[in-house]
Amino acid sequence: MVDSFSPKGKKDTVKAKNFEEDVVLTVKKIKDGDEYLREEFINKYKPYIINTVSNITRKYIDTENSDEFSVGLSAFNEAIDCFDDQKNPHFFKFSTLVIKRRLTDFARRNKKHCQVYPFTYFEDKPNSYFEEINLKTEIDIHSTFEITKEINLFTERLHEFGISLNDLINSAPKHKDSKLLCIRIAKVIADDSKLFGKLVKSGNIPKTELLKAIKINKKTIERNRKFIIAASLIFGSEFYLLKDFIDTTEIGGDYFEQRTK
Repeated sequence: MVDSFSPKGKKDTVKAKNFEEDVVLTVKKIKDGDEYLREEFINKYKPYIINTVSNITRKYIDTENSDEFSVGLSAFNEAIDCFDDQKNPHFFKFSTLVIKRRLTDFARRNKKHCQVYPFTYFEDKPNSYFEEINLKTEIDIHSTFEITKEINLFTERLHEFGISLNDLINSAPKHKDSKLLCIRIAKVIADDSKLFGKLVKSGNIPKTELLKAIKINKKTIERNRKFIIAASLIFGSEFYLLKDFIDTTEIGGDYFEQRTK
């Protein structure tokens, strides 16, 4: 497989950097007192707020009657006021965390159970992430918020590995512990430059080298190959926004031993 990441990757990195810089500049202007720009910025990214809230709550969001949407909107506004680009240069990554925290607080106050499903946009459920965007919001996401660009680029990258989104829906681990285990395996691959480099160049998981790095059943890797590759690409590439949809902090999952070098 030809390594097509290099030239295109540089362009994408520049675009992502320019986008982040533009957003940071806008937020700074808002914090300096430009209330008209604040209103314009919030309206522009309402689709992002809707889908972030929907993905966290696993509910279709009716903006006219949803308390959760109001919480998300308020949290996004809070994120603008609290954002510090010296601590975190990625505004949307920061705002997603703020929205998650405020929705969790809201659910606790109302004695509701709020779940964050790691990698939910690959699950074969009626309210899955992609169906929420494409079928229920009736919004032209291709022109309204930046996460769509990442999804499209991610889809292109997957195709280079012979993987489609339908493949991920069909092959995603069904059990929570298995899913968390695969995410951890993907993190090991992405964090190791040699392992990730071989994945990109060959189009396959470097099982021999990976099994030297972690103690795990080879069948686990083979059975979940597509899912592990997809998660590795997100962790190891410039997918800043998609990373927020993978919960790496949740407790659970089978344990594997990471070998010392």
